[in-house]
Amino acid sequence: MKKLIGLTAIAFICTNSLAEIPVKNNSISFNKLPTQIKEVVQSDYVDACDGMTEDVEMAIKNPKITFDKGFLVNVDFNGDGLKDYIIRSSEVTCEGAYSMFTGNSDGFIDIYFQNKAGEYDHVLNYWLGRESLGLEKTNEGYRFSSKYNGSYLTWDKSINKFISYYGPEKRKDILDINDENSTTSQTSTEIGNVLKTALQ
Repeated sequence: MKKLIGLTAIAFICTNSLAEIPVKNNSISFNKLPTQIKEVVQSDYVDACDGMTEDVEMAIKNPKITFDKGFLVNVDFNGDGLKDYIIRSSEVTCEGAYSMFTGNSDGFIDIYFQNKAGEYDHVLNYWLGRESLGLEKTNEGYRFSSKYNGSYLTWDKSINKFISYYGPEKRKDILDINDENSTTSQTSTEIGNVLKTALQ
């Protein structure tokens, strides 16, 4: 699968392949992103939105894409002293195809851990369902949690794995790095897989 200082004016994202569509960016400045993350934003989001012009059913003649403030986050999620990148698909809007990155849900988060070489490893693609998970800082570091039902996603340094807890069922799952079936709940798994396939 795929995936701005202040209120930035309409601009174009510059990578090896330039998408000729207007990009409004209210998130981290694209110029400050490492190449790997910039390429993900270009291919999974900008190019995908641009591709809507070729979709007969959508018939979007002049697509525009907007990145909201929470789209990119640069924090040390796994507590190793290196800042990681988190991409949240619900914070992107492709005008004319408003739910293309989320479906009828909260969309995905993609987590990229920085390694000691200064590069970024894609470690998790996590389907959020409708749990309203938000990023929060705790005494142990960072985690995604829901104030409504106790669901959360966190990194356990003692075992080097993600822990996903689904509050309504009081179910805890241990997720390996690059777990392709990572979801907040079993009920969202099928929907998540369908959307992931559609966005590939």
